[in-house]
Amino acid sequence: MKSEQIDIEYEKKQLVLARFNTLNPESKILLGGSKEMSVKQLIQHIEKGDDFGKHVVQIQIKMLQLFSEGVKT
Repeated sequence: MKSEQIDIEYEKKQLVLARFNTLNPESKILLGGSKEMSVKQLIQHIEKGDDFGKHVVQIQIKMLQLFSEGVKT
């Protein structure tokens, strides 16, 4: 993996962590319509860099990209 690609992945992770750190760590988030998890637990997965944490980062970045595109009429 190239250095700049690693830097981009690191920056994405930091952005998602910054977003989640604005929330109450005990707040619950519903995932996939069935599994509930606290913000604190999500942050732990992201910080560890496990598969679930990486998936959360990917989903959050995709969501931000969609928000930045806005609604097309």
